[in-house]
Amino acid sequence: MENKVLKEQVEKLAALVSGEVEEILGELVLKVRAPHIIETLTGAKNFPNFPCDFLHDLCGLDLVDHLEVVYQLSSLRGPQRLRVKAIVERENPVIDSVTSLWQGANFLEREAFDMFGINFKGHPNLKRIYMWDDFEGYPLRKDYVTEPIEVRNIVRTRIEGE
Repeated sequence: MENKVLKEQVEKLAALVSGEVEEILGELVLKVRAPHIIETLTGAKNFPNFPCDFLHDLCGLDLVDHLEVVYQLSSLRGPQRLRVKAIVERENPVIDSVTSLWQGANFLEREAFDMFGINFKGHPNLKRIYMWDDFEGYPLRKDYVTEPIEVRNIVRTRIEGE
């Protein structure tokens, strides 16, 4: 890790939000629970001397037993990089929107909502971005059924008919 000061700041932040820090291929990863995401990202954005103030990307992940929202951060003033992973419950996938911190999160959160069904509380316009409004399911979830609608309707008819 090139920047020991950044690592110290991330470890202090992790202690405040009950998170875990690990280093993967030279990049810091801070894993937190969904309720702590605003506090975590605000803290990272405001690190003294080493702010992680630029949101490169935000995406959803399906890890079967839970979902994650991954935030890729860096600095506009230096080489520091930080990945924040927020653990989201699979049965009730709700996390606070970060559009108040970065307006650029708007469409990224909509994509994660559309593909994984993750609800971003406080989002200014949370609706599908790729799929049509009455589309059923979330295509990037591992439990999404990929059969054509005709096959699903036949199976549904057989199940309901029994």
